[in-house]
Parts: sequence; structure tokens; C-alpha cells
Amino acid sequence: LAGVVSKYTASNGWGYVKSHMFEGELFFRSDRIMPEFQAHPILEGEAVEFDVQPDDNGRAHAVCMKPVLGRKPYDCLGQRHRGYVRRFAERWGFLNAAAFDGDLFVHRDNLLPMPDQMNGEPMLRSGQAVEFDVALDDRGRAVAKQITTRALLRPNDWISHRLRGYIRSFQGAWGFINADRFAGDLFVHRDSLLGHCQSAQMAVGTVVEFDIERDHHRKGAKNRLVARNVAVVSGEQ
Repeated sequence: LAGVVSKYTASNGWGYVKSHMFEGELFFRSDRIMPEFQAHPILEGEAVEFDVQPDDNGRAHAVCMKPVLGRKPYDCLGQRHRGYVRRFAERWGFLNAAAFDGDLFVHRDNLLPMPDQMNGEPMLRSGQAVEFDVALDDRGRAVAKQITTRALLRPNDWISHRLRGYIRSFQGAWGFINADRFAGDLFVHRDSLLGHCQSAQMAVGTVVEFDIERDHHRKGAKNRLVARNVAVVSGEQ
């Protein structure tokens, strides 16, 4: 569903969303925000997408919430992304992902074999993390293909590696990077851009390559991970 944040208290880690799809407001907790956006500063009035599930007491609340990006699955054709199963019946269902807005159709024929799957176990379950290619089917629809299930990695799993990702947000001299290889945000400062990229406009969605390192430049932040040697791959102006 689509809606807006009507109230959010960061110190308490909870808030409410409202939508033209239902009356009243729907409760959400910050720990049920999509993992890639856990560090995203939630703002009242911000446009968001979310799913609805009952809590332990049977009350409806918003889960897997993410900000609206203005990017559709068709904009991601030929790319591999990580997402989450929204729902799945016997043969088909839908996925959500941090890389685009809306749902992406998935059919069981596009799942890669899972040797550790138990007999009778559902092929996919709601909320399960998956990786997939965005491709066109025979009808010209954007669908998920080459789908695999795997545990989510964190930035610290990629220390000393060079990865490709995209700018999630950037204001002034700093911002955050998202990538399909890990969950969550990675801090980036303009000082970490390579020399020939220093004047690049770091717009949302700009594709970048970067190394992941521990922050040794800021006192008291030795455990923080940051992007270094950042190169702009697309979006240069």
C-alpha cells in the first residue's frame, strides 16, 4: 500500500501512517522498516510504501515500510536486486524491494533449485529475503527471474572489498549508499570521492563504486563503516 507518515517519534521508535486506501491511521515500529532503510531519517509527511500484517494481538500494523523512490521495476530491467516476499501462493506471488516502488510478480518456475528445502515446505514465505533478476516475461511484463534465497549480509561482511551501489540520500557534504550486496545504509562523505569525481552531483540513484573500510578519521567512530575511494559510475553532471 501507499501512504504518508502522519506521526513519528524517533526516540520511541514508533509512528503512524495513513492512506487513502483505509480510514484512520496504522501503527508501525522502526524495527519493521525495510532493512535497507533502517538508518533512513523518517519524516512526518513523507510518502512511503508498506504492507499490512496483524501483530501478536491480531491488530493490523505496517511492516516492510520504505520511502517512495519514484523508480519502477521497468527502470531496473537487467539488474539483480535483493527483495522480500510480500505474498506467495502455490505457484505465484509478489516481491517488494528497496530498489524500486510497487510489487514485482514472481512465478515458481523462475525459482532456482533449493537443495535444502524440506518436502512439503512452502517454496517462499511472506517476509523471506530473496535475490532476483528483473527481466521481461513473454508478455512484456517486468518479473523476477533467477530467484534465490540467501541470508542478508551486512557492510562489515564486505570490509576491504570493492562494491557497486547507489546513492540513497545526500545532503551537503555527506549521505548514504545502498547496495544489493548488503542490508542497511553505508555512510559516505564527499571527501571520500576520488579526485575526478569531486565535482559530481550526488543525486539520489547515482550509481557508484566504493571500498568499505572502518572509519579511522573520526575520533570515537572506530567501529563505524564508511565508503572510501568512491567513483561515480553514472549520474555525473
